[in-house]
Amino acid sequence: MKDFFKNKTVKNILYAVLAFVLSVSIVGVALSSLLRFTVLNNSFLTDALNNSNYYTDLCDEITDDLMDIGDASGLDKSFFEGFINEVFVREDVQDYIDKFYSGDKLEVDTRHFDESLRTALDKYISAHKIQSYTDSSLSYFIKEATGIYTQHIELKYFGMLQKLAQDYSSKLVWAMIICIVTAAAACLLMIFTNEWKHKGVRCIAYSTGAAALFTLLIPAAVYITGIPGKITIISRSLSDMYLTCLNTILTDMFIISGVLFVLFAALILIHNKIRKKAT
Repeated sequence: MKDFFKNKTVKNILYAVLAFVLSVSIVGVALSSLLRFTVLNNSFLTDALNNSNYYTDLCDEITDDLMDIGDASGLDKSFFEGFINEVFVREDVQDYIDKFYSGDKLEVDTRHFDESLRTALDKYISAHKIQSYTDSSLSYFIKEATGIYTQHIELKYFGMLQKLAQDYSSKLVWAMIICIVTAAAACLLMIFTNEWKHKGVRCIAYSTGAAALFTLLIPAAVYITGIPGKITIISRSLSDMYLTCLNTILTDMFIISGVLFVLFAALILIHNKIRKKAT
């Protein structure tokens, strides 16, 4: 076994394989950690919504659509001015997000909206002494208005993504653990199978640098190709939400890459120090 590791060709192949495995493992740890603490984290999406104009834009969009059906039903446009309560909208959206991450059925809670609309309609009809509205026509109007509210509160594509998030959330943790163990094993093999420890450190440094470069290239490629500017999803509020999430993830990738480059530089310094002592 000792002679096996002394063979220069075998050692070079071994270290090349280990360096590749280490780089892949580092990238795996970085990406799985990123996903675990962003996309698969409830607070990440909540913060993204709060840090954008999502709720303001959403309330404006709901109001515009409600004014359209109100106008078609003979209601004055002023009826819906200031009708949408942003506090209730925030609560309903957050409830939808909580259901997404908990795995519950994705349904919009429209109780606040229904109650507020019925009360407002009763006051409006009473104030204007309108007798042309029947119970059936009012029920139909409320149903249509509630449908519009529901469509806006629902986060597009989340119904499709929920099962994926539930299936891969726990698997991602195991993937992260496997990558960490694999990276540690590769580092130990590089160090303890090499009589010159600084060469092992150098291999680890180069692997870290390669992982840093790969992690940097992903967000750089996304920005260079102009993908963020091409996000257009039905409404301005949803587009802004997805754009905010994407920019946050890409920024985090730049930070991870920076940390890896710092680690790479530190390992090069350690390598040089050990080599000087060895010679």
